[in-house]
Amino acid sequence: MRLRRFGFRHTLDLLQLGREERVTRTLLDDPVATLDDAMGLVVWANTLYRTRPGLGLWHAGDRNGRFLGLFSLTPSGGADDVAIGVRLLPSAWGRGYAIEGGAALCTHAFTTVGLPLLIAQCAPHNRSVPPLLLRLGFGETDGGMQFGNPARRFRLQQAEWRGLGPRRVRAESPVEELRFKAEGGPGRGTPDR
Repeated sequence: MRLRRFGFRHTLDLLQLGREERVTRTLLDDPVATLDDAMGLVVWANTLYRTRPGLGLWHAGDRNGRFLGLFSLTPSGGADDVAIGVRLLPSAWGRGYAIEGGAALCTHAFTTVGLPLLIAQCAPHNRSVPPLLLRLGFGETDGGMQFGNPARRFRLQQAEWRGLGPRRVRAESPVEELRFKAEGGPGRGTPDR
């Protein structure tokens, strides 16, 4: 899997993700439903790359360049809170992309950016995200509201980050070496347009 900065060339990928009902039914915020929404998200991501180095949204693609979804480290609520997030197309579910990308973002957030903690939220009926967050080392905190919707909340302190423990490896792992592309990885290079 490769993570790259979002550019305008990715607007149709964002629309595809935003129109996938199996993805949008578990969102706390509004889906990317229009071309204007997708372009606005690209503009916002590129603003984050400049104003909050190391934070942003990243286009996830497989080894053949096919769009898998997005990963994010974004400001949330208070000035110091940064939330980790992932949205994957159903064709990418169950293949290890979410855990591998989540681990890469945790390492990036704590090692490269130097964040003291990460937070995460999900809809109360989302059954996939909590086990993923627990495997990454997040602990559940008191619930709350996010974008006017009830949310389960999780937190991971930098001092508690241990990386991913070993897991059983299948003969052919769908996740290649995960790397942030040098010219477009978190906190480096110029925005991809």
